[in-house]
Amino acid sequence: LSSTSMHSSSSSDTNGSTSSSSAAKPLFPPKRVLLLRHGQAFHNPRAEHARENGCDFETFLQLMMEDDQFDSALTDLGVNQAIEAGKQGHVLHALRNIEMVVSSPLSRALNTADLVHPVSDTTKSPIKSSPRRVCIEDFREINGKLMNAQRLPRSDLERTHPHWCFKQVPALDESWTEELESRDACSERGYSGLLWIMQQSEKNVLLVCHGGLLNYTMNNNSKVVLVDGREVQSEKQRCITTRFGNCELREFIMTVWEPVLDEQNNGENTQPVITLEEVTMVEGSNILNGHGSDGDEEKVETM
Repeated sequence: LSSTSMHSSSSSDTNGSTSSSSAAKPLFPPKRVLLLRHGQAFHNPRAEHARENGCDFETFLQLMMEDDQFDSALTDLGVNQAIEAGKQGHVLHALRNIEMVVSSPLSRALNTADLVHPVSDTTKSPIKSSPRRVCIEDFREINGKLMNAQRLPRSDLERTHPHWCFKQVPALDESWTEELESRDACSERGYSGLLWIMQQSEKNVLLVCHGGLLNYTMNNNSKVVLVDGREVQSEKQRCITTRFGNCELREFIMTVWEPVLDEQNNGENTQPVITLEEVTMVEGSNILNGHGSDGDEEKVETM
């Protein structure tokens, strides 16, 4: 799969193979996007341990409910995970040309973002801080039922994180309900958030959000296609559909493709398809700004 030719398909797979007769063109230039899950929070330890040992979803949910708390904060381990992640050589290199940081409005994601990629401007103003930091409601975790999915009012977020822009976040958290959000609704939020990122001018973006949202958006939405563009064999031992671990960072080239005519739907346009091509995070590569090797630069043109 390349950025110069893509075919819309309902049968796209994680190897990038597609089958359709209708060619599509990119709606926007591709972006380099780093996806980062927040560090460990107080509702995570027991539930995540049980998941790793093969528990069912009901058990996983029950453990989170038992350890639940409002807008669950980072544990000491979660704080250390974020600090240490920001010190790793390949992460530092990947972050050095980031032009925009995007986060969920939940505190554990905002704080992870600031620990991994600290604010460089001492004024801590959402206008002057570099890179631009924007909070987007669509990137919050699976909503409803659990208190850890609830967020602070916008005024409190502006007070605790003055260097972030919260204009995209409603004043009050009115979307949280007693019912757990459906998988489809959550994945659509994630899809909408990714479209918002593609509409921005920045080419290099860090997105910090949540494991559940990322899983549903990337693996359960027919309009989001994963492609494996990794070049290091050891990385390929992890399937690209594997759920993110706490404070795990992955690098992608994201492209949005124009809608194509759907012959099975009276010739109406489908919605844009997003491709997320996971690439190898290697020190010394910056494939969108042309600071990497010749091979990296060529990959942008043929991607």
